[in-house]
Amino acid sequence: MKRMGYRLAAAAVAAVLAVGSSGCRVGNEEVTISRGMADDEVFLIDGKVCTLPVMKLLLMNNMNLHGESYGIDLLQNEDLKVQKKFEQYVKKISMDEITRVYSMVALANAQGVTLTDEQKELAQWAGEDCFQSLTDEEVAYLNISQENVQDIYEKYALADKLYQSLVQDVNEEVSDDEARVMEVRQIYTTNEEQARKALADLEAETEFSTVAANYNEADEISLTLQRGMLPEEAETVVFSMEDGEISDLIETDQGYYIFCCDNKFDEEQTQIHKQDIVEQRKQEAFHSVYDPFVETIHSKLNESVWDDLSVREMEKYSFADFDVMYEKYLGKEIMSEI
Repeated sequence: MKRMGYRLAAAAVAAVLAVGSSGCRVGNEEVTISRGMADDEVFLIDGKVCTLPVMKLLLMNNMNLHGESYGIDLLQNEDLKVQKKFEQYVKKISMDEITRVYSMVALANAQGVTLTDEQKELAQWAGEDCFQSLTDEEVAYLNISQENVQDIYEKYALADKLYQSLVQDVNEEVSDDEARVMEVRQIYTTNEEQARKALADLEAETEFSTVAANYNEADEISLTLQRGMLPEEAETVVFSMEDGEISDLIETDQGYYIFCCDNKFDEEQTQIHKQDIVEQRKQEAFHSVYDPFVETIHSKLNESVWDDLSVREMEKYSFADFDVMYEKYLGKEIMSEI
């Protein structure tokens, strides 16, 4: 689990604002709503309470990380629907993030994973530095103490350490063939007659892109392919092709394909894809333990407190250093050295 600050690219804004609100979840289950919690308690997971100051700190941080994209201030946007969607988005990602951390802390406790004294000290330094980066006005609004901030950094660090412990035995060796990325052009159609006409044109030495422009029903002609992106029959053919080779007509349950191989091995993209494969293996290893555990733990949500929390009232505050401090003191490289 990597903690890094980032801002949304302009192209992602529409997708972000399309996210609606949904109930708070821990894993795949809705958090149980409780009317009996204190006014400064937002939720409880496995006996550990997340207080209002900590939740507001995370909301403020995420609001300022995601609130502007290339100079567009989403909170100041005149479209009330955009404002509402953005507030829902910030609340959702914040709740998803912190409930996941609390659930991972519960799992760490169950598995006997703990922070070393050195790691606890680093979490204290991160908390101290983070707290000092807050303005007096932000501290007053959040009603937060340095001890609150140090405690949440310890929880994030413990969740990070748990993740590393669950994925440490994952095989990180990935062959070139498994990760191979190649570049092709395609002709795809659901009509057999049209497919055979396209093949005849190619056999008459009409240029592939010209034939594709006439017959291809897919959104794209040029493709960057990895294993698993095509029907099995098509993949078997494509990944055996040489540069410049044009395939025969390939019939699948989804339709008919003809391919032209432009680059059978994109070395740069293959190396990147190797990292993706390793990360996918780690996610699978983590979730194979985490998901069943989450189904067993008890959780409560203070619905009235959560519903009353407003991101818009945080507009005048600029704090966005939570992730920066985490990486400075508790980043993966630092943690692995201890």
